[in-house]
Amino acid sequence: MIKQIHWLVSGKCVLWLLLISNTLCAVMLGYSMPKVMAHSDLLPLFDLRSTGYTYQEAVFLLNRLGVEGRDLYLKYQLVLDAFYPISFGICYFALSRWLMEKGQLINRFWWTIALLPFLVCLTDYAENIAILCMLIDYPDLSETLVSASSLFTQLKSFFIFINIVGVIILAVWVVKTCFLNRENRVRS
Repeated sequence: MIKQIHWLVSGKCVLWLLLISNTLCAVMLGYSMPKVMAHSDLLPLFDLRSTGYTYQEAVFLLNRLGVEGRDLYLKYQLVLDAFYPISFGICYFALSRWLMEKGQLINRFWWTIALLPFLVCLTDYAENIAILCMLIDYPDLSETLVSASSLFTQLKSFFIFINIVGVIILAVWVVKTCFLNRENRVRS
């Protein structure tokens, strides 16, 4: 198990994981989401509403999407989004761990930051399940379901933000450490 984790946080593996995860994200942002949003007069989909949405906003979006837009949401966006959360979780865990090793920051706080992508993953899957239920239940939407879906969207967005800030701080630390180490070697 330790060998697998060590391989997962190797530089080459991290690059491949970043490529896979970000390609999947680009396909969703550049293809499936616009394809669905074309049926909503370009209203943002549930996944993109980081501050959440009300019951009325959910009903309005689902009405605006129409049968074809809701069908595309199910067939394209949610299918792609079934793979993205786990790819994000593994990718950003590996990136954080790689940065932690490079920056020699192996402690409980940074381990917590490294594990945050899995909270993103869990809340994204919860959000996807709630959106799936809303699409299937429509027009008989439960306010509780919409509230739960909105909460999952907000939590996912919050965890993504904290994760990105953590990765940026780690990256800056690694660059600073490498620069200082190089400068110290030149002086010696």
